[in-house]
Amino acid sequence: MKNSLRITGGELKGKKIPFDFKSSLRPTSSKLREVLFNWLQFDIKDFQCLDVFAGTGALGIEALSRGAKKTVFIELNKKNYLALKECISKFNLMDQSMLLFRDGLSWIKENDLSIFDLILLDPPFNQDYEKKILELLYMNKNLKSSCKIYIEYSKFSDIKMPESFEIIKEKIIGDVKALLIKIK
Repeated sequence: MKNSLRITGGELKGKKIPFDFKSSLRPTSSKLREVLFNWLQFDIKDFQCLDVFAGTGALGIEALSRGAKKTVFIELNKKNYLALKECISKFNLMDQSMLLFRDGLSWIKENDLSIFDLILLDPPFNQDYEKKILELLYMNKNLKSSCKIYIEYSKFSDIKMPESFEIIKEKIIGDVKALLIKIK
């Protein structure tokens, strides 16, 4: 069954991103995307973004719509990757996007992250990805001190934010907890 979500702001506001509701996807709600981009509204222009568990690409596409310069999308699910590739093409975002069919954790381990101003993390819930990815980001000595990290996880999980991170903003909507953080 095809479903869609709307881009909430910027040049592509109102455009729809289609997705398969039966798949493993749990796209970021429009309410949470609005919260995130309200937090970033004065900063997002010309940002280089990394959308690690891209899924529908909603977070990274929304960032581009609102003025980010480039988004690198990483998606490991073949079906989601192909749908995202089609969506990026349909919205004419090829020049501002890089789409990689890779495992996000491995890619972060292997690459220099110093160009990124914003890292978007919406991993599958209840699989312990949050802790692993935050450890990898902390260990990556190339991360800019100004780099902001957005992470979403189930409000029912017992994740403790590592002391090496500072919480800038936080919000709970429904069953989802969202944080905007940076390395101390």
